[in-house]
Amino acid sequence: MKSPGRTMRKPRERRMLLRSRVALSTALVVAAAIAGISILSWVVTQHNLRAQLDESLTRGGVRLVGAIRHELGQAQLPPPPPMPDPSLLCRVDNANEPLQRFVEGIQLLRNDGSVCAPTGVDEVVTTAQDRRVTTPTLRDGETRSGAQVRVLLRPLEDGGVLVTSRSLATINNTLAGLRTTLIGVSVLGVAVAAASGLLLTRNALAPMERLTRTAEHIARTEDLATPVDVSGRDEVGRLGRAFTAMTAALAVSRQRQRELVTDAAHELRTPLTSLRTNVDLLVRSERTGRPLRPDQRARILSSLQSQTGEFSDLITELVQLARDERELARTEVPMADVIAKAVRRASSRAREHRFAVDAVPWCTIGDASALERSLLNLLDNAVKFSPSTSLVSVSSRPGWIIVADQGPGVPREQQAHAFDRFWRAPEARSLPGSGLGLAIVATTTAAHGGQVRFLDPPKGRGACVRVDLPVTPLCPSEPHAGPE
Repeated sequence: MKSPGRTMRKPRERRMLLRSRVALSTALVVAAAIAGISILSWVVTQHNLRAQLDESLTRGGVRLVGAIRHELGQAQLPPPPPMPDPSLLCRVDNANEPLQRFVEGIQLLRNDGSVCAPTGVDEVVTTAQDRRVTTPTLRDGETRSGAQVRVLLRPLEDGGVLVTSRSLATINNTLAGLRTTLIGVSVLGVAVAAASGLLLTRNALAPMERLTRTAEHIARTEDLATPVDVSGRDEVGRLGRAFTAMTAALAVSRQRQRELVTDAAHELRTPLTSLRTNVDLLVRSERTGRPLRPDQRARILSSLQSQTGEFSDLITELVQLARDERELARTEVPMADVIAKAVRRASSRAREHRFAVDAVPWCTIGDASALERSLLNLLDNAVKFSPSTSLVSVSSRPGWIIVADQGPGVPREQQAHAFDRFWRAPEARSLPGSGLGLAIVATTTAAHGGQVRFLDPPKGRGACVRVDLPVTPLCPSEPHAGPE
């Protein structure tokens, strides 16, 4: 458990810009690559140079001793054996100048423990293990003066060991120069990579920068009409188009909200004025002590009851109309049951009307209560504009529902506006209602992936509305063509 006195620390926000992070990441990757290549190059070069030196030491031993025999005047003797007598080394001195290039770095370890080397040779520091070698052996070592050398130990037949060495100074100097060069090239490469990455990233993220400034401007001003200047087919272009579509959808949603609020305020003004007038009459009667006549009081109370009912219906319809599509349920809905419930509710409200239902079982995916409310609005609308004792028919087959009445119908020129919010036909404006019934039908149907439209009435009179909805494959039924 977290102690009461401690508070959770917020994660530190990244202050480095994206282009700087990309440039830094690029520089680090390039630095790692260059470092790897440089180290590999240095190791391979060191291996090759030392291999060449080892080969030179291995092959040069016999030639060196043979050269010593030649310089000592024994060239007329028969060809030397594979390993000439190493004791010749002890007969070489500084006076023999031509031999200096051969005798440098060579000495003899006798089997009696003594060391023999030409005069002036910087002897290699040997160990007890060097005298016990049985095969030609290479190792690193140093001379008595401290110079680093590569040493070849060759065992002799008489128990001695011939020691040949070559200085590592040339190799070390070469490797040191190569190391300096590689470090310089690596630093330069990393700098160039970082600068190039920063430049390329800045150019590549320029559209993102513009998009960011536009988003910040929209967040600051709430101006959803601000154009987004981003193009291209890459990820940034896709993001720009998605952002444009999002702001356009938000602008449309905001406009619809404003229209809904404006229309609702306009529609509420008249019944609210009438309701307030009736309430004022009752209050004035009580305050002045002059009671209203019984019939007048009954008429006012009846009007208040009717107006509050209209308010309740209007609020219910506004809530239904304002529901977000994402709030609707997504379940398998048997439409025959929905139709039966809606007809039962409509018939209980309008007992003077007759209802005929012709429906087969089929299903869709959606919200059962919203679909029932939508169909009930169609039935209430049919009842309201149909004469008493008239017939309201409901027919349904997989994918469609048709509600037809025997009222005056909707003229063709007005059918396009019949599904608008708060729209009412001129001849129906004196009748009770909010003008939201068909708007709810259109909104609910569209949220379920369908559409609603007027059809020509079968007998030339009345209104005929068709609702098309998708059929779910989870509820199999044979397709049936409905009237067009």
